[in-house]
Amino acid sequence: LRAVALLREQGVAMRLLVGGRGDQRAGLERLARELDIEDRVEFAGFVSETDKRTLFRRAWVHVLTSPKEGWGISNMEAAACGTATVASDSPGLRDSVRDGETGFLVRHGDTAALADRLRAVLQDPALRDRLGANARAFAARHSWERSADRTEAHLQALLVQA
Repeated sequence: LRAVALLREQGVAMRLLVGGRGDQRAGLERLARELDIEDRVEFAGFVSETDKRTLFRRAWVHVLTSPKEGWGISNMEAAACGTATVASDSPGLRDSVRDGETGFLVRHGDTAALADRLRAVLQDPALRDRLGANARAFAARHSWERSADRTEAHLQALLVQA
């Protein structure tokens, strides 16, 4: 939200849609009011899987600024829809975004860096298209089946060694 406010001050046209109904929603809505960016932010609440895919396909960029994740599944979902991600360079997220290739990683909490990377993606259609295409190709290399096959092969190799 602070990056949205900074971008507004810099004259960058954008809208932010926040999906989910987590514990932080009331505080985020309050912050949007304090920053006077309510006209640029929509809190969508719960988003169905079908609607989420539609939103990812329409979005110019996906943003995930968690300090830590087990795995950036929503980054991969966005990537599968051809949408680049700007995310915190934090555990879990750095595994699901290839900095400069499928999106960008920024130091967690660095609002200026986040705004800078978002501005780049929002204002450069060629960059946005390149990142989105790379993201889609990256996501295509990952699947539950492929992960299961690799895990099985690894376990088989361990059994052979034993």
